[in-house]
Amino acid sequence: MSSFSTSLSGLNADEEALSVISNDLSNLNTTAFKAGSPIFSDLFYQMLGSDGAGDPVQVGVGATMTSIASPITQGNISTTGVPTDAAIEGDGFFILNQAGGEVYTRAGDFTLNSQGYLVDSNGANVMGYPAVNGVIAAAQSLAPLTIPIGQVFSPKATSSVELDMNLDAADAAGATATGTLTLAGAGSNGQTATIGTTTYTFVTALSSPAVPDQVLIGAGAAGTLADLAAAINGGAGSGTDYSSNTQPNSQVTATASAGTLTLTAVASGSAGNNISTATNLTGGSFASGTLTGGVDGGSFSTPVTVYDSLGQSHVLTFTFNKTGTGAWSYQITIPAADVGGAGNPHVVTSGTLQFDANGNLTSPAANIAGINVSALADGASTLSFTWNLYNSSKTPVVTQTAENSTASTTQDGYGAGSLQSYTFGSSGIITGSLSNGQTVTLGQIALATFPNSDGLVKLGQNQYEAGVDSGVASAGAPGSGGRGTIEGQALEQSNVDIATELTQLILAERGYEANAKAITTADTLMQTAINLKQ
Repeated sequence: MSSFSTSLSGLNADEEALSVISNDLSNLNTTAFKAGSPIFSDLFYQMLGSDGAGDPVQVGVGATMTSIASPITQGNISTTGVPTDAAIEGDGFFILNQAGGEVYTRAGDFTLNSQGYLVDSNGANVMGYPAVNGVIAAAQSLAPLTIPIGQVFSPKATSSVELDMNLDAADAAGATATGTLTLAGAGSNGQTATIGTTTYTFVTALSSPAVPDQVLIGAGAAGTLADLAAAINGGAGSGTDYSSNTQPNSQVTATASAGTLTLTAVASGSAGNNISTATNLTGGSFASGTLTGGVDGGSFSTPVTVYDSLGQSHVLTFTFNKTGTGAWSYQITIPAADVGGAGNPHVVTSGTLQFDANGNLTSPAANIAGINVSALADGASTLSFTWNLYNSSKTPVVTQTAENSTASTTQDGYGAGSLQSYTFGSSGIITGSLSNGQTVTLGQIALATFPNSDGLVKLGQNQYEAGVDSGVASAGAPGSGGRGTIEGQALEQSNVDIATELTQLILAERGYEANAKAITTADTLMQTAINLKQ
């Protein structure tokens, strides 16, 4: 009886459907799992003839499960807080390298292996576009991605400094203190002159290697004072008239004439402020033991931390003194020890600022480039930077208004830093955070799309491979070419709907029971037919 085989085909189809439903339910909590739906069709039909109207009379011989629909529909995204987790929102698959071949997955429960490679739960490498020196090159080939926790990244020497600053227009211009040293004789070897915190020693021959603050005794008093003035000012004569590693005196400037050395304080100060002086030069004495007579004047200073080529930090001090209406002098200094010296800070550069009646900077008319700090004690390359007085729109960032002098400073250098943490961006960019406060691009996760993702072959372990019907993978950046985006520290959940599955389970159960009943009915009929022969 054909009814046996017909009902058996129904039993087989319903049993296969139960397998699909059971598999869906068992993967209810599997990351990024895609549920299947059994698709049935009838088999073929036996032609018995035709009726009076000429229509065919056919009897079907059963059913079969012809396919399992498993569309790649979006599952809910759940935040995990795990930095290596990633979820795809939209179309696409993560690309994995499994034993030299490409496989694909929607499950982004990744981790780092002992070599720092980003891998899936099966140890397959996650593929993308690694960054070189923080830059992802265009049109590069896919490669395994690494996240080198603890790796030290190179420092960047400061090349640009900016002070967004106001200088108080209400400040009065200060008067600087002055004093003189008179000298009748030429001085003797070993005698000294102390000016502020620096003591200059007079010698008949400069020491080799150079000793700081040695001054060569010249011809007569005028020669000696001229050499001393050169040493104080840091002008011509370095290495011949005074020792080559003598730093300019940051407290005074000097002029020399026959028998007289005139000192002028670099910065103005309040009345009673002083710079101490002393000498034991033959026939010489200061007219006053200290330089006094300054009056209250506008003065403002601010520190700026910069970095050299080795990542070592240095503190530059920018000092501003009001010298007249709309006029300020400036001086940039660095600690003497930073450039292999001792004593007073080393003067890096100096100059003037001029403002118009509206408080706008008029001079210098451009940024000050080529400010150099050479002979750094740590052996770094010469630090060369630009002081930005104007922004990109050519608007001055330094003003003079009747407000307190203030400054906020920025610069573009930083020291070396090690990778501390990382995040995945929506475009797949992996951004690392360094111990020095900087961020660096480590790479970009790639996604693949297919002309027919339903044609992918399931491998298990949340992996797929391209099949004949899927078409060729198209790899690229998330968010481009119709690809979905990435959500970091999150996972896509299974798209299994338990209510739907339980409904399908009931239908499959009823179908199985009905086909089983049809078989028992056919068996009863057959038994009746057998009994007729007895």
